[in-house]
Formats: sequence, C-alpha cells, structure tokens
Amino acid sequence: MELTLPVNTSDDASGPGRLQIRADDRSLTPYAGLAITGELVRGLGLVGLVDGELGAVRGVAPVKQRARGLSAGALAVSIAECQLTGAECFDDIEDVRADHAGAPLRAVACTPSAPTARQLARRFERGHIEAIERAAARAGERLDRELGRDLSEVVTIDLDATETEVYGHAKQGAARSHTGALAYSSYVATWAQRGRALTSELRGGNEARIAAADSAAIVARARRLLPAGHGQVTVRGDSGFYAVALMNGLREQGTRFTFSAPRTSTMWRALGQIAQDAWADAVQMSAAQVAEQAFTPAGWKHEPLRLIVRRVPVSAAEIRAGSPKARRRSTIPADQLQMVLDGKLASTFAYSFIVTDIPAAEKTSTMVEYFHRQRAQIEERFKDAKLGQALRHLPSGDANANRLWLTCALLALNITALLCDISPAAAASGNAPDDTPLRRHAKALRRLMICVPARIVRTGRQIIVRLPAGFRHADTFRNTYQAAYALPGP
Repeated sequence: MELTLPVNTSDDASGPGRLQIRADDRSLTPYAGLAITGELVRGLGLVGLVDGELGAVRGVAPVKQRARGLSAGALAVSIAECQLTGAECFDDIEDVRADHAGAPLRAVACTPSAPTARQLARRFERGHIEAIERAAARAGERLDRELGRDLSEVVTIDLDATETEVYGHAKQGAARSHTGALAYSSYVATWAQRGRALTSELRGGNEARIAAADSAAIVARARRLLPAGHGQVTVRGDSGFYAVALMNGLREQGTRFTFSAPRTSTMWRALGQIAQDAWADAVQMSAAQVAEQAFTPAGWKHEPLRLIVRRVPVSAAEIRAGSPKARRRSTIPADQLQMVLDGKLASTFAYSFIVTDIPAAEKTSTMVEYFHRQRAQIEERFKDAKLGQALRHLPSGDANANRLWLTCALLALNITALLCDISPAAAASGNAPDDTPLRRHAKALRRLMICVPARIVRTGRQIIVRLPAGFRHADTFRNTYQAAYALPGP
C-alpha cells in the first residue's frame, strides 16, 4: 500500500509532526554579508563608474533606451552581487530578489527579475563589456590609492584560458573542444600583484589556442586598464601562447614576457648545448635545477632571448608506474626515456623550457624560473571563479549574455579580492609566496560572511543586523564591514 503524507501549503496551518514550518518572517535575510560588499561597492562608486563608462561608449546601441528601472550599470553589478551568494544561472537571481529584508543592505536594492536580467544581458556587446572592465579597473585604482599603494610599481599580467563545458541545446558561440565536449574557452588576463581580473575574451571551445594577434590585443587591453604611471609590465603565459609573433608584438608595446615553450626538436637541441656545470639549484623547489642558454627563435627581430631550462629528477619506477600516455613522458628526451624503459637507466630528468626577454642584470636564471612558476596564481583565480563564483556554467543560449555572465563572474571575483584587501581578518593566512596576495577563496568568504542569516531590526534612523548568537566569525564580519564603511566614497 502506498503511503501518502498530507502536504500543508499554508503558512498558518499546522502540519504533521512537532514542528510548524513557516516562511513569514519579513525581518530575516539569508545574505547578511551583502551589507559588507554593498558598503564596499558604494564606497568605491562602482555602479556610477559602470554607468559613466557605458554612457561614453560610442558605435553601439545603448543597453537601455529608457531611464526607468535599473540602469545598465546597476544590472551588471546586481548580477555580480547575486553571484557572490552562489547564483549559477539567471534563475538563481530570484533567490536574492526574494530577500526583501536584505534589500537595504545590498549595493543594488532592486534586484532584477530573472527574465529581465536575461533579456537585457543579450544587449551587452563587446564595447559594453570593455566599459565594465574600465569601471572595475577604476574602482580598484580608487581602493589602491586609499590603501596608499605604490601605483608606479612593476606589473605582472598572467594570461591563460579555461574551458567551460555547457549542456543542453547548442549555445551560440560554443563549439566542441579537443575532449569532444561542447564548451566555451574563457581567456582572462589578471594582474598578479593585485589578484584581480583585468579583461577577458569568450571564444568557442575549439579555440584552445588563439592567434598571436588576438593574444596581443588582450594584453594591450589589459595594459590600458592599469593606473597611469605604472612600472614595467611583464606578461606570463603557458606554452599555448608561445609564438614569436606575439613576442614581437609585446616588444612593440614595451611589454616584457616569460612564456613556457613547447618541447620541440629545437628545444632539445638547445638543451644539448648546456654544459653540465651550468646547472644551479632552483628556488623553493626540491631537487630541481636550472640552467640558461642564449636563444634566437626564427622570426625574432631583436637581441637574443634567454632560454631558461629546468630539470627535475625522475626515477624509472615513477615512469613505469604512470600511464604510457602520461604527460610526464613528454618532458623526457626520447632517447633517455627509451633507456629507462629498457632498464638501462635507473633515473633521468624531466625538462621544462621558458623563453624570456627579462635582462640577466635584473633577474638570474633561477629567479626567472621561480617568477615564471608563480604564474600558477592564475590557476587559483580560475579555480575560484569556477568553484567559488559562477564561471563553472555559462547559462544562456546567447553569446552576448554569456559574455556578460563571464564579466560579472570576474567582477564578483574582484570584489572578493578587494574585500580581502581592506580587511586582513578576511584574508587567508600567510603561507603563500611573498608576491601572492593573501585571500580566502570565494566559497570560504561566502561561508564566513556573505551567506550569513541575520535579523534586520530598524530602530529610529538606525538599522541593526542581528547575527546568530555564537556565530564564531562575528568579529571578522564586523571588522570587515567597518573597513568597507570607512571608505570615503567617490
């Protein structure tokens, strides 16, 4: 016999069991931490900056023709605000929209409906996206000035791409990646010293490698978003960006570079020219060694470059234990690999190659290798954007809407970075390299201070946010809010 339990759809009537479940407390918010990000966004004038930049865009139709309702800038910031709470698609925006108690705390009180956000998102063209990026950069610069940072310091731009698989019906602009999945490729340039995304580009999943001219254009856009008077710019990238045409283009921009180089026959021949006594111990990498060789690739129009080589010992047991298709095998010279497999060698070396134009007078080969190794920071930003923010999913069938979603996800990522900048209590503990910004990941910040329930009490002209008794991060919550509130405003 099938057991059917009565369903109580009324907020007032009691149901079976010892509990009554009601959703009728209009003073409760599940997102009390949006009070913190709201103050931060207001203190930096982000919505006004976005609207100002969007209003200055020429050559494309405005996102909105009528002034009523949310402005285009408020829409973009509101989407990012929803993503901070964990929104992964446009429909999730309705969760924040339904939070009436928390509306006065948010940067954008009138959260748009999902259909409105979805419809307007389709109108954001490339020019509008670049306007949002300019506004985000100006907001970051405002905070840097408030924190007394040296705006003339050197800048490192990390360039990389991440794949976002999509599901369901075919989406405009998506394509099959090398794995066969229907996906997009998100190209992002980040400012390593700040941990903030500068600019991005959305391509089909089949474009795991873009043309050198396109890469140079991304770097040029990123450079334009840096503060006036910034120091020397250096770009770091993996072997997917290695191209002499790109290096020539960066030289024309006055940008230095370090790129991982593919393990080609040219690289293996250059390795053979390195003397055995030229190897030096790598910085903070056990058993690894580094050496250097002058290198002039075909088509390079300037002085010889530096080829930095790193080698890491690997045992025969490690090689045999791995798959025959393992990436590690491609890092070992073919003759050495065969000798290991034949049992003639008990160990050998795995090699990595880096090409750079950083002068030797500024950085030794070991320091260049260490500097380039830190480009893994962008992988942390991608992990944060995909697992902590909303980049794991691009929710629309429209390419423009997906490009806006990507931009808002990076804007949300930048807001969490700014949050950690103003409050050491919100930042991660200091076990990272010296030049790595301290921060907790977005998921941790969401648990610590964003998705925190609270009762909103109004008394006189004051609003009281009452957190749960015993909430162990209350001091961090309070201190971070006070740091955001202390910003002088635009």
